[in-house]
Amino acid sequence: MSHKTIPFALSLLLAGSLLSASSSDENMAKSLMKLRGEVQTLSSQINDEKDAYKADMKSLTQQRSELQGMISREELKIKQIAKELAVVQSKIAQAGKNSAGLTPLVLESITNLEEMIKGSIPFKTQERLASVAHIKVQLQNSLITPQKALSFVYNAYGDEIRMTKENAIFKQSIELGGEDKLVEVARVGTAMMFFKTPDEKVGFVVRNGDSWNYQEELNSEKQKEILALFDAFKKQIRSGYFTLPNALILSKAN
Repeated sequence: MSHKTIPFALSLLLAGSLLSASSSDENMAKSLMKLRGEVQTLSSQINDEKDAYKADMKSLTQQRSELQGMISREELKIKQIAKELAVVQSKIAQAGKNSAGLTPLVLESITNLEEMIKGSIPFKTQERLASVAHIKVQLQNSLITPQKALSFVYNAYGDEIRMTKENAIFKQSIELGGEDKLVEVARVGTAMMFFKTPDEKVGFVVRNGDSWNYQEELNSEKQKEILALFDAFKKQIRSGYFTLPNALILSKAN
């Protein structure tokens, strides 16, 4: 081999090494860019998850506050009914066995009960009012004694208290879209009441001033939540954790 060939071979070897190093650096640079992109994507995802978590916690805190308010209102309602009963019992004790003195007290209690029913959740309202009106008619026509009427009124007050603690499904007629429809209603005490039509439309009752309206739920996720509640109630699941649309019986802002 000539002496001139050796430097040429070394030159080729060095050139190959330089090309290999350059290619390696380029690949490393691409890898680093790819990793930086993945890191940025993950960082963005983490920030999104943090924001979503904060939003969920804020929503849950708000729901907890609303539910605590609902419980307080239900407890207050029970206390008010119990207070009304105590007043009736006190008046009865004062009236004694004098039927003539007892009749006005019973009629006053019936009037108070009717007002209470009209202002409460629109669950079988006409039936509840008709039952109380029947007691009044019987008393006014001397078909029952004041003592007997008082016993019926006392039981009616007890039914109102029981309603605040009852979670169940019933059937009743409601007005929806200008039409009367026979629907299933899922009542959560006297705090919330949801409905489901035969064609699977769902919604809840809302209070607007002195009137009540049935509002159809159009959000698909919230529809699933309401349907899940109906399914649970039908399976006799009356307690537990349920995610539901905010359907607390509150007055709408006009």
